[in-house]
This record gives sequence, structure tokens and C-alpha cells, in this order.
Amino acid sequence: MRELNLDKYRKKLLSEKEQILKEIEVIEASLDYGAAASSEGSELADYDQHPTDDATETVEKERDFTVRDSWKDVFNRIEQALAKIDNGTYGQCDRCGVEIPVERLNIMPYAVYCVSCQDVLEGR
Repeated sequence: MRELNLDKYRKKLLSEKEQILKEIEVIEASLDYGAAASSEGSELADYDQHPTDDATETVEKERDFTVRDSWKDVFNRIEQALAKIDNGTYGQCDRCGVEIPVERLNIMPYAVYCVSCQDVLEGR
């Protein structure tokens, strides 16, 4: 079994976790601002709003929700990876148990599957 520099990966994961929290905060603040701005409008402002403006705003909000949910998914994977460091299973595939290549962990330190299992799970 290989030796991984767990401190290196823990620091990398914690750094990514911090960045993701910032990204989520920015998105949620913009969603909160958008909701507050739309509820503060006057009746005349609502009347003057063109239907395509409403559609654009809806699409942008949906995109923000999707991006936020993606960031939350990565955040959860980071939490799982940190737990795996703590319990001594970091770097092992959750599906087949083989070692995840260091190159993969360097790129995606929160990877929980080897490339082969990831491909199977994604239907490739």
C-alpha cells in the first residue's frame, strides 16, 4: 500500500472547501438580493417589465440555483474526503477498493472513485 501525504491533501481540501463556501455565499446573496429587489418594486414597475425580462430573470435564477447546488455537491464530497482522511480510507475507491491514482487525487482531491468505477457510474 502506498503512502499518501495526508496533510497535503487535508490542506488542499480545506482550501477548496473555503473557496466553495465563498462561492455559495455570493450566489445566495445574489438570490436574496434578487428576491428582495423584485418584491420592492411598485405596481407601475411590474407593469413596465417586459415579459422577456421576466424570462431572462427566471433563467438566471435557475442557473444560479444549479451552480449553487453543484457547489454544495462538491462541498459534500470534500466533507466525505476529509472524513476518509480521518478514518484511514482516503485514496481508496468506494466502489471497488483499489487505490485511486495520485494523479487523480492531485487534480480532484475529493475523488472517491477510481477512473474505471467513475466511468461505470456515469454510464460510459
